[in-house]
Parts: sequence; structure tokens; C-alpha cells
Amino acid sequence: MVYEVANGVLIYYLPEELDHYAADMLKRKTAHVFDEEEIRYLIFDFSKTQFMDSSGIGLITGRFRMVHDKGGCVYAVHVNETIDRILLMSGIYRILKKMDSLDAIKKEMVKGGYYE
Repeated sequence: MVYEVANGVLIYYLPEELDHYAADMLKRKTAHVFDEEEIRYLIFDFSKTQFMDSSGIGLITGRFRMVHDKGGCVYAVHVNETIDRILLMSGIYRILKKMDSLDAIKKEMVKGGYYE
């Protein structure tokens, strides 16, 4: 489980299984990032993820609130069919945008005036 922070953008590279243990560890490992950085954009990269339970949904909604309160946006990228179905049924797509690639997200950020 890895994350990357640059220019107000936090990318979570999610693990193969996003369960209670993984979600809790990710929250603890990145709690300081939200205190130290002005995170405006949050990207969940699901390229490795094959399983997600309600703890994964909780991670997304909790982090959404932290970014949304600062006027930011949340994205999901590299979502496979299984995870897509979970996100759709949970209603998560009402609070985040699914994109095909990180480049597509960067283009949207440029269009929105974040990057030049």
C-alpha cells in the first residue's frame, strides 16, 4: 500500500484487498498528510484492487469529507468491473468521479484551473 503527495494532490495506490485492516492502516499512515499539506485533490488508484468491503467505502467517504471541505475533488481511476459494481451499488459515484487514467484527471485539473 503506497501513497504519493505532490502539489496538493494525494494519490492512494490501493492494495489488492481493501478490507478493515488495510483501510485502517492507510488512514493511520496518511493522517499526518492532511495536517501538513493542503490537499485539494484526492485520487484512489484501484489498479491492484480485487476486493473491497464496507471499510473501503468508509475510507473513501471519510477522506472525501476532508477534501470536499476545502473545495477539492475526489477521483477513482483504474476501476475494474468488480470494484465498479461495488462503488455503483454503494452510491459512491455521487461523491467522486471515475476516470480512465491519471492523465485524464490531470487534464480535468488543468481545465478547472488547478494546473497550468
